[in-house]
Amino acid sequence: MDIRIFEPMSTRPCKYCLALQDDAVFADFQINETGKLYLVRISYDGYGCCEPEIRIMGIEITNTNQLISAIESNNLNTQAVTEILSGYFRAHKGMLWENALLEYKLI
Repeated sequence: MDIRIFEPMSTRPCKYCLALQDDAVFADFQINETGKLYLVRISYDGYGCCEPEIRIMGIEITNTNQLISAIESNNLNTQAVTEILSGYFRAHKGMLWENALLEYKLI
């Protein structure tokens, strides 16, 4: 999985934005009241912007801490980060447009 940090846009507020797969996918994350990252929205070239109607659960706290550390150190292209994101997307594929996740090899 190709991952890089992308500066959050004012029209898409979030704590962290990740550009995936050569900027074909943008995933916007926020932190919930228990300190876990959760996906606010994900947009895919050719599909549009998916904003789940209900807030999806946060990433497990150990993985949240690992992902935040990777983001803040700009060390995102690791097997651990790929596994965290793929697992999270897979767990919520029903709300995140499974066809797009598959097309962009995110699950």
